Amino acid sequence: MIEKIFDGGLPRLGWISYIKKTPMLVTVLHGTDVELADNFIVEGVWEGDFNLGNFHCAEHFFGSGIVVQDDCVWIVPSTALVDRLFFCEDNDYFFASNSLVCLLAYLGAELDSTHNYKEQSDSILVGINGYKSTFPILHETIKSFEQILYFPIKLTKHGFESQRFDTQNNFNDYSEYYSSLRKNLKDIRVNSKSPQRKKPLLAYTTVSRGYDSTAVTALTHDLDIRKAFTSRKSSSAFASWMNPDAAIDDGTCIAKTFDLQVSYLDYSQKDIGEDETVFICPTPAEPEIIFYKACRELGNNSVPSILFTGYHGDKIWNRNLNSKNLERDIVRGDNSGLNLGEARLNAAFINVPVPLMYAKDIASIQAISNSDDMLPWSIGDYYDRPIPRRIAEDAGILRATFGNRKKSVISFYNMPKNKSLRKKFYKSLKEDYKIGKFRCITTSYFDALTFYSEKGFKLIGAFLGVRSKVPLTKNSLDIPYKMFLWALKCEVKHKKNTLKNGWKNYKKVNEKSR
Repeated sequence: MIEKIFDGGLPRLGWISYIKKTPMLVTVLHGTDVELADNFIVEGVWEGDFNLGNFHCAEHFFGSGIVVQDDCVWIVPSTALVDRLFFCEDNDYFFASNSLVCLLAYLGAELDSTHNYKEQSDSILVGINGYKSTFPILHETIKSFEQILYFPIKLTKHGFESQRFDTQNNFNDYSEYYSSLRKNLKDIRVNSKSPQRKKPLLAYTTVSRGYDSTAVTALTHDLDIRKAFTSRKSSSAFASWMNPDAAIDDGTCIAKTFDLQVSYLDYSQKDIGEDETVFICPTPAEPEIIFYKACRELGNNSVPSILFTGYHGDKIWNRNLNSKNLERDIVRGDNSGLNLGEARLNAAFINVPVPLMYAKDIASIQAISNSDDMLPWSIGDYYDRPIPRRIAEDAGILRATFGNRKKSVISFYNMPKNKSLRKKFYKSLKEDYKIGKFRCITTSYFDALTFYSEKGFKLIGAFLGVRSKVPLTKNSLDIPYKMFLWALKCEVKHKKNTLKNGWKNYKKVNEKSR
């Protein structure tokens, strides 16, 4: 059994758990839209029966949750590397949460300013078996958190350990892989609409002129999708007047092929509110502010949603990969998706990156991409992904409308876009680092030039079939990292003021139990 306590200060899909070690008593503080059962709590979807709550052993699980089974407790992260859990312990209790902000606020902990947290956010790039789990913090009794990705952890009275499940699939051909994807996506959608849920979920997708989200939309368009999100423009490394086509990413024509309504992600700075900090605070990587308007729209719904995305398609569906990428470690090319981790909890949506399904079986999938059967869908250039092309073209999408040029919607980010937040950040830089506004602005222009120059050289290198290693000067101020620290501090301070429960309450409970 799980003791469940509603806390209106938590995000709609947020939860914090404290588990007394002896005996194993589980208490969960939860937001409005976390699903609650006798032996599990979950904000997530998987390919199994929702009522059984067996997501701790599901091959495809998106979201997070806790399962109590016999004399053990399972803390379960997403099997997609776009979300993570945080876990820690003291002498008497285990703690876990799906929000770094909320766990820091609840425990009264802080980040260690002497540590570089890029090590933690970037370490997932080495894969699920080698990432750095230790997450240093400052706290009166707890030395560090553990960041938990992919593998669940099992808690017993004897301690805890990571559970290394390893289901292996060897697909014989494209049809077998495609059928497996479709079956599991249908099962996931059935799970998400289960009448046993207090709030069956809505579903959305993303679509662009690239391969990944186009294929995802083709795979999911008939699964009761409410709407598709698209961006009219990409973050091209080249000015639009230099290459107009490179700046266009609008997937409206693709969405209309499937009779899907469209919402546009494009924004101006005046659209961004002071909740921008939730996009900046998860990691030091570029904030995915492009999803700001989508989060606003999803958050206005009275029920949660699932959002089908194309994260990791650049690897799983790439014909040309080195041996490192073909291991079962799931080696990502970047850590995109993680910076939606806090925003999605507030907006009450579950990120379902379809390409990360069967990502451990990448060698089998790449063999399909390079098979003779896929030659009709291979266009032979540096940006060649036969599997998503076949998925899309078989669904009726015209070849010329997508997959012609690699694009991105994540752009350089050096200071808040919201005017009020930007003033507060300037003030913080002056007080904490003696960096004035003029120096910050000039540094920002230089860093932006560096960022887009690197993108341009990488694109040119990819076109020529070589890896670009252009040594560009790096600025030592690292304003984006300081912005991450500042935003996280702002969010934690806000959560301390809004959580109904916290470290003081926990200590009172702990003292009574003694």
